[in-house]
Amino acid sequence: MDIPTDLLPDSYLWSGALLYMLATGAALITAPWSKVRDSEAQHVYLGAIVAVSLLWLMRAGVPESLSLHLLGMTSLCLMFEWQFALFAASLVVVVSTAQGPAGWEAFGVNVLLTGALPVLFTRVCLYVSQRSLPHNYFIYVFVNAFLAGAVSILIAVSASALLHHVAGVYPGNTIAWNLLEISPLLMFGEAFINGGAITLVVAYRPQWIATFHDSWYLSGK
Repeated sequence: MDIPTDLLPDSYLWSGALLYMLATGAALITAPWSKVRDSEAQHVYLGAIVAVSLLWLMRAGVPESLSLHLLGMTSLCLMFEWQFALFAASLVVVVSTAQGPAGWEAFGVNVLLTGALPVLFTRVCLYVSQRSLPHNYFIYVFVNAFLAGAVSILIAVSASALLHHVAGVYPGNTIAWNLLEISPLLMFGEAFINGGAITLVVAYRPQWIATFHDSWYLSGK
């Protein structure tokens, strides 16, 4: 899903950079900075960024110049809210770009595809579930972690495939075979990674999850 610079026209790269700056500006303005003021929260946040960076470095290439990897963005969004998840995604893409084939000119596009889109879907899913479904621990974990994780990577892969097709990088049948055909495996892995991580953190350190409220999901249950 990390797209190398030389595969996209300059207009795509500049548009991606502009959209990325707008999204980052909105995150900077609305971020709940009080959540990361204490040292424990900062250590957890930095540790999560390192863990996701390592996850991204485990790539599978299909075909040459295309790489696929799990994202972990759903966990970041649930644990730190969408603003800090976007900041974390930016740092992870810095590491991924430095170690991988994607150039710095495609930085904005890659953050949008692999960071902003999954984070946005996760936050929308959380918003809808909190207002439409019962406040239940199992609903929180299975809907917002397992299901949201699986669908978020599907959205990222589909958006990347669409961009490749529109930009004329590869024929449509090549994109469908190499990206969309592998989506079920990626969805299973993403659901397992995010669902397992959130389940463990909720069980042992629920205070680390900004979107998990004890009064909603545990009190009186």
